[in-house]
Amino acid sequence: MKKLISITLVLSMILTMCACGAKKDDANSGAANSEAVSSETASSVEVATEAASSEEASSEEAVTETASNDDTAAAEQTEAATDEVIVRKIGVLTMLNMTEEEMVRYRDAMTVALITLHEDGYAEKNYSPVKGPNIAKREIVFYDSMDAMLMALNAGDIGEMMVYDKVGQYLCATDDSLKPRYIVDTEKERNTFANIVLSGNLSNNFAFLMMEDNEALRDEFSSAIKDMKDDGTMDKLVKEQIDTLINGGEAKAISMPEIEGADTIKVAVTGSLPPMDYVAADGTPAGFNTAVLAEISQRIGKNIELVVVDSIGRATALSSGTVDAVFWTRTNEAASAFAEMSEEERAAEAEKNESEMTDEEIEAHRKIGDLLSDFDHYNTADMPEGTICTVPYYSDILMVVLKK
Repeated sequence: MKKLISITLVLSMILTMCACGAKKDDANSGAANSEAVSSETASSVEVATEAASSEEASSEEAVTETASNDDTAAAEQTEAATDEVIVRKIGVLTMLNMTEEEMVRYRDAMTVALITLHEDGYAEKNYSPVKGPNIAKREIVFYDSMDAMLMALNAGDIGEMMVYDKVGQYLCATDDSLKPRYIVDTEKERNTFANIVLSGNLSNNFAFLMMEDNEALRDEFSSAIKDMKDDGTMDKLVKEQIDTLINGGEAKAISMPEIEGADTIKVAVTGSLPPMDYVAADGTPAGFNTAVLAEISQRIGKNIELVVVDSIGRATALSSGTVDAVFWTRTNEAASAFAEMSEEERAAEAEKNESEMTDEEIEAHRKIGDLLSDFDHYNTADMPEGTICTVPYYSDILMVVLKK
């Protein structure tokens, strides 16, 4: 029964990434943290990866990706024939409350989920693995901007990036040298396992981040967001400002309202999640973030001033009072709801879920649970202490981008 409770806890609460990262000193703001996990962490990760999937160990994720050219592929195959464990470096965007070890274990859990989704027909594998006897060891490299992470991928400093599906689609659409590792069908009717991982483990909700003493403003934003979702405005903005860019179009120009005599709210935007959080070439915020904030401004009757910060700078900008809100933080409603459940309710939910799964899905379900069983802050992994967030305005699943 305790095992079932642990599994449901894991699968109901999500870690947040693609952009993901760990706590970092403010002095390093704006620069990539190139330190990989410690040898002690790497050793534990190797064990976790070995537990991830028997199929992974034989062909799927146990070895490095196919190289971008024949010479590199040959070199990697030679490496795979040695006793040395292959190391795969993964780029992720900084998060505000998550460690390197947690991020590595989350990537391992993500692997198990994607392999099972592939077997169930929800995900199409978009790479050819180089086969070899060695288990890949994952190491995390954190970046404070998408540009820095892309440069590292192009230079070969990292082998892949964890990003969100819409972000990955945008990057692949605007750079012919990139491709998604898996293509997930999010529209297909979901079985129980697919629903758990696509709405939980592989998914994040996005909300506005504020200091906990700013509840009144949080409630104003939340009310406006709920209304925008209910009347179809949010879906309209996603189509106009996100899907349009992915399909090669240009985002519709947006002007921020100027309400005479109204209070001004300062909101930080990062530009680190294009096309969702997008800063134009001239340095001005544009696209979805501007469109959402312009609509909120009109609905709450307050002016909004946009302030550009980097990803790690979100916490400092808030705590210092430089801004009143941050355009995005990653959280999860399911994890918050789960925290309010009793132990008996959690156990019953776990039993019900596994009764609707195949044996293979149950095995994957439990492996994910083992990998993530120690984490108890999925819904606050991108929220520093002393902060609160609005209701979500957007949700997306995580994906992996690599070189062709």
